[in-house]
Parts: sequence; C-alpha cells; structure tokens
Amino acid sequence: MKRIFLLLLIVFTFTTPHATAASSVVRITDRPHVNLLGDFVDNDLAKDLLPGGRLGELVSPFGSTNKTWVIDPALIDEITLMSKGYSVKGKEDKDGELAAKNWLARLKFSIGGSPVISLPYGNPDQALAKRLAPSELRFYSAYGKTRLETHLGRTVTSENGWGKGVSRLSNPLKSLYSNNRRALTSLSTLTSAREVLDLRARLAIVMNPALDKRTGAVFSYSASVAVKNVSSKLRVSPGRFQLTSTNSKVPVTLINNFDTPTVVSVSLIPMNSRVQIENVDNVVLAAKSRQQISIDVDVVAPGSTLVYAQFMNAKGQLVGEQSELNLNAKIIDARVAWFTTGAAVLLFVGAIAQSVRRVRRSRNEK
Repeated sequence: MKRIFLLLLIVFTFTTPHATAASSVVRITDRPHVNLLGDFVDNDLAKDLLPGGRLGELVSPFGSTNKTWVIDPALIDEITLMSKGYSVKGKEDKDGELAAKNWLARLKFSIGGSPVISLPYGNPDQALAKRLAPSELRFYSAYGKTRLETHLGRTVTSENGWGKGVSRLSNPLKSLYSNNRRALTSLSTLTSAREVLDLRARLAIVMNPALDKRTGAVFSYSASVAVKNVSSKLRVSPGRFQLTSTNSKVPVTLINNFDTPTVVSVSLIPMNSRVQIENVDNVVLAAKSRQQISIDVDVVAPGSTLVYAQFMNAKGQLVGEQSELNLNAKIIDARVAWFTTGAAVLLFVGAIAQSVRRVRRSRNEK
C-alpha cells in the first residue's frame, strides 16, 4: 500500500505544473525618468541597465521558458527613447545610449517564448486609477498592450491585478490629475492627433507607486504644462474689435496646429446684453492651418462687451482653451448723425464767407 501511495505521489509531482518553481515571475518596472514634457529628469536609468544594475541583472542573452514576464510598457518606451540618443540637462550620454540598446537586445533574448503580461501603461496604482477613472484604466491597459507588442514584435497579455504598491499622490494632485485627464479626453473628441493620444496615456505615470511625494508633484505639474501646451494647439484666437453699425461682421481666426484635420463648432457667450451673437457650427479646419470666419453681431446698445469663445464637440461639450473677444460698439443715432453733418456744413459755409469778406476788405484798403 505504501509503495502504491509513493508511486502515485511521484506521478502527481512530475505531472502537475509548478507555478512557483517552474514559472517564476520577472517584474520589469521602475519609477518614471521622463517627465510629461519629454525631458529626462535624471540619468539613474543608465546605471540600472548595465549588466550589474538592478534591471540589467534581470535579463540575459539566453532565452527561458520557465518565466512569466510582467512589464511596464512605459518603461520600455523610456529605454527605447534612450537607445535613439538622449541628453540629461543638456548633456548627451552616449554610454547610456549604448547601455539601453544592449539591454533591449538582452530582454528579447531572455523572454524567448515565455508568457508576457503587460501592465497598464505607466504602471499606475490600479486601485486608485480604477477609483478615479475606470474607463481610463481600461485605456491605459489597451494602450500599454499595443505599445509592448510593438516593441517586442509578438503578442502579449494584458491583465489587471499584477500591479504592486500604493500611490503617494496627495488629494490636491489627484484633483489635478482628474482635471488634466478630462481636458485630454475631451480634446480627443475633436482630434485624432497622435500626440494627444500619447499624452493621455503618459498621464498615468503620475500614479506610479514608485514615485515619492516630491517627485510625484514634479511629474504632476509637468503634466499640467504639457496638457496646456497641447490644448493651445486647437483654439480661437483672441482679439479686440470696433463695431460701428447695428449689424456688424467680426473676423475671428480659428487655429489648428495639429497634423490632422478636424471639424469644430464655436461657442460664443457674451457677458452682457449689449450684443446678440450666435454659435457657429461645423467648421472644417485643415491640418496645420489658421482659418478666418465671419461672425454676425447684432448691436443692441453701445458700449463694451466681453465674449467668451471656445470650441465645442458634436455633443455640445466645451473643449480646449477659452479665448476672449472684446467688442466695443460705437453706434451713433441717425438723427444725431444728420444734425452733426448739418452743423459741420454750416460751419464750413461760414468759414468760406468769412474768408471772402477778409479778401474784399484787404482789396478796399488798398
């Protein structure tokens, strides 16, 4: 009986998959090193990629089928960026470039045919991301999977639950993240420009658990600057205009600095009742263009009026930066105009008569 039990135990041992011993997990993650403006904030990654560095020790020139690789695609993007040549604080680092190239090559050999799991792009605190914006977490996962497959040239799996750590992002910075996220998601309803999509994904790195409070704040504020820069590429140009009739046409310039065309509507909101003005719908803006449109303005009363101009998407949602149009209406009543013209004529005639009298007087004196 003991022999039968021992035989069954041996068979069970060799036929059952070993989740821990036969398939160890290798995690390729790190804190971000490139801010939302695309600048390297330090050069620590170059050391970590060396064979004796933290990330360098995880890869080798030999493949293995006994490992499961869990990878942050944003980190691979950063290393790929290094491998194409980079600088830190204006100083180029050729050694770091070479270390990045070698590490990427070793990574592909090390992975071989092993299973690869893509973390959501930027490796955000998944619990926090899900609480702040569940749909955006799905976007980070889908975007990260696509990016990692592009880098590795093979299919990978995207599964939630593999992330570790808790974000140290403060409540004010969480609100800042939400504002930036809304700005980018609304902007993406008007343009399919790649830079908007990429920045929207990179916004996830502010929730990376490896960032401490100070560096989390640095990355969060760089995100706000980046979002403002991108949003300003699609805007209504501000201006000042003089209105001299009750029915005026105001030339307003619309700007699209993205490399993709778009269709926009323009929301026009006057801050008082001196003028009446309507929104403009479905204006086609070519890529990299400045287009002038004529807006009809009905003047109700003279004076200054501030008009807020902003783009709208197909759902009527305001998108992008808000611009100011300053309208100054100087309308003269018709009766006043006739009186003023008549008075001017009389003064002119009087001046001529006085000149004639002076000429005659001078002749008589001679």
